[in-house]
Amino acid sequence: MSAAKDSLAVQLTECAVLGASCFPFSAGDAIKIGFHENYVTCTGHDALARFHLSEVVDLAIAGPGTVTKGGGFIGGGFGVEGALEGMVIAGILNRLTTETKIHTFLTMTTNWGELHAHYGLMEPASLRIHLSDVYVRMRQLNSRWMIERAQEITAHVGSGTISTEEADAIRARLVAPPAWQDLRAEAEARQRLEEAAFNEAAKGLCPNCDKAIPLASATCKFCNANFGQYSSWKVLPMR
Repeated sequence: MSAAKDSLAVQLTECAVLGASCFPFSAGDAIKIGFHENYVTCTGHDALARFHLSEVVDLAIAGPGTVTKGGGFIGGGFGVEGALEGMVIAGILNRLTTETKIHTFLTMTTNWGELHAHYGLMEPASLRIHLSDVYVRMRQLNSRWMIERAQEITAHVGSGTISTEEADAIRARLVAPPAWQDLRAEAEARQRLEEAAFNEAAKGLCPNCDKAIPLASATCKFCNANFGQYSSWKVLPMR
């Protein structure tokens, strides 16, 4: 992700506000939460809150997930602190239960406020995976986290746990995803080279399976016949 872009990464629709401090929403409001490259947008019917992703101090996900039967919330006791407690919030949840069987709670803590929302389209674990790019970007924008990780790398170099060359690669991965080894591409490249060498080589016949193979072959690629130093078989020159 680059600082110049602001593309939409993830959007959560059909969120219900359970509580909000210093956000322009009230309990029961329906909103959409969009996580962009560098910004977050919370869009309601009458208000929009747009702020930088670096302002998000914490993004907590909790809740029971899928429930077998709805209703019965009496306030508090289901894993989300603060604004989720009380009869008003319980009433919102009881109404939501008539429409969904999934209860996932998202708490966004910012520099200046808190937003607590219900999201009924994904279970907590699924939502956490869905937002993985957002969490990665939040860490990249956290200067304290970056400094601590850099200091940790330096300490490992000092103790001899990692080499200077390894440290350079690890530092690079702090700011950009690594280019991982592509095993399939390497295998396909090897296969192409082998096929090209096979096609260009002078051919002979395998005395075991009569297939055309390079005259200098040590083994037959088709039947694994051995033509080594002590073998009585030899590749037969093609006439």
